Amino acid sequence: MLIISYDSIGDTQFEKLVKYPAFNALSKQSAVFRGVSGVFLSNTYPVHTSVATGVHPREHGVTSNIEPFPSSKPAWNCDERSIRAKTIWQMAAEKGIKTAAVLWPVTAFSKSIKYNIPEVRALPGETQLKTSMKAGSPILQLIIFLRYGKIMKGYKQPDLDNFTAASSAEILRKKKPGLALVHFTAYDSFCHDHGPESAALDDALEAMDKNLKTLLDAAESYEKDVIVFSDHSQIGVHTVIDPNINLVKEGLLNQDDSGYSAGESGCFFECAGGSAFFHAGKLSADQTGKIRIKTESSEGFRRMLSADEISVSGMEKAAFGFCAKAGYCYEPAGAVKKGNHGYPLDMDNYRVFYMAKGCGLAPGSVSHGGSLLDIAPLVIQHLNL
Repeated sequence: MLIISYDSIGDTQFEKLVKYPAFNALSKQSAVFRGVSGVFLSNTYPVHTSVATGVHPREHGVTSNIEPFPSSKPAWNCDERSIRAKTIWQMAAEKGIKTAAVLWPVTAFSKSIKYNIPEVRALPGETQLKTSMKAGSPILQLIIFLRYGKIMKGYKQPDLDNFTAASSAEILRKKKPGLALVHFTAYDSFCHDHGPESAALDDALEAMDKNLKTLLDAAESYEKDVIVFSDHSQIGVHTVIDPNINLVKEGLLNQDDSGYSAGESGCFFECAGGSAFFHAGKLSADQTGKIRIKTESSEGFRRMLSADEISVSGMEKAAFGFCAKAGYCYEPAGAVKKGNHGYPLDMDNYRVFYMAKGCGLAPGSVSHGGSLLDIAPLVIQHLNL
């Protein structure tokens, strides 16, 4: 089985997407699920881990892409050992099924993935290759980087996706894994940089279709079932807000040229794009209440998150959480975003989709509704995990 994730392309773009030849052909061969509910918190790492486990972030423990404290160089939550629920690749390995993953989130240091090129960022003082080799399959990655590394230009897109496609196709053809997971991010990058309505996204769509054909051609060599899904949508942004600036003004958080450092109270806002969470530290309930009142009257504020939203997101340790209006998002000072995600699931035009070729489902059927959490049970049933 081949599972492909496309970062940030929501259901509203599906009609445009299937005008491209590879996606059009796959949609006709697949059971298509439209208007699918995502997972909150709707950011890449929590969503991908939910797809891989079939449970919400509160159960699998991956609640954010990065560490919570605001930092100029945040650590990414890429380590598989942070996942508290069993993943589909771990189940597959237990059944003796060979597994592969290329730039799939939260797979670093996995002992279950036989052919692993994890999504990690270079550590200070190390090259990207050295960091990646430590976190994944060293010999495989050395061969892949020597063969296809010239395709990449750092993290620039769509070159990175082109590298992902070429690498994945070689693994599919030569290693023939029973379960392979591939993550593409060009559309996400273009949305952040240009906004979800930009004509620049056509370049990302063209690359997506080309790379899909590359993978499908490779998968056809051993007749694998295919699942394609989008992890979340994006909302256009005109104003980026860092609520931690207010804590600095009140003397509750320290800031210098290198970024933030904790104040005596230990309080801070965890920015998560369309949502944010306040960690009270040692503040009293009265002090926390005053900050909550100020937050409710701040620019871009939409509403407080419900108890259920905070619970499923796994953010129960936060004193409160809140979300932004369309056009606004919460990010560390200096961040530039024209589009973003991390919003609650009730935002307009914020649903996603998935398609399943094979998997015992009727080709050409179209259903509406459901959840991304339905994918893991489908995989488990079809692979008899």
